[in-house]
Amino acid sequence: MGAQLYNDFACAAALGVTQRSAAEQLADIIGWTIITPGEAARGLAADLAATYQGKHQFRMEDLQHWDEETKPHRAHLVFHTEELRALSARTVMALRIRAETVQIPD
Repeated sequence: MGAQLYNDFACAAALGVTQRSAAEQLADIIGWTIITPGEAARGLAADLAATYQGKHQFRMEDLQHWDEETKPHRAHLVFHTEELRALSARTVMALRIRAETVQIPD
């Protein structure tokens, strides 16, 4: 998975596609996590909040345990532990609320 991500990045760069900054990508992942319904997004919110607290770390060794829906996000987060530890209190609280929100299917 890591090689594929790098390959995608290298191909995009060769084609002249402007890469978004890590901060922009991180903001998109957090926003997606907060607004997306479902267990996968809820679990990612819990892991993001736990990473902020130093209780979790995104590691490529865990790749086989990641769900398909959040795998690309988690793979990106492997390289951004320090940025996650510097999230604002408001963002962390939103993630914690999302992590505790269980959605009941219709």
